[in-house]
Amino acid sequence: MTLIINNHDVAKVLTMETTLAALEESYRQLAARTAVCRPRIDIRIPTSNPAKTYQWGTMEGGSTSGYFAIRMKSDIIYETQYDGATTQEKYIACGRALLRLILLTSIENGNF
Repeated sequence: MTLIINNHDVAKVLTMETTLAALEESYRQLAARTAVCRPRIDIRIPTSNPAKTYQWGTMEGGSTSGYFAIRMKSDIIYETQYDGATTQEKYIACGRALLRLILLTSIENGNF
């Protein structure tokens, strides 16, 4: 079964306390070599607008506790000047929240 949830749904069930506990356990598993991860890789492609670039990024990780996840993101990026500093801004065409997807699978049977 595939379940699609949004940030509002996540906020109902995921607290800062449970998030930090999950991160701490993940780092312990990485140290014990019972988990793996790949740092984020971004691919950038010039758009028809020379001031803007398409950026696709992914990162993955999994654990012997039973799960593997891939995080995917799709952005249009551009640089802007703010108080003498250059910043990188991101958006997607619909102008709403940035597009982020996390696909979570079982390492025992490959199901989503």
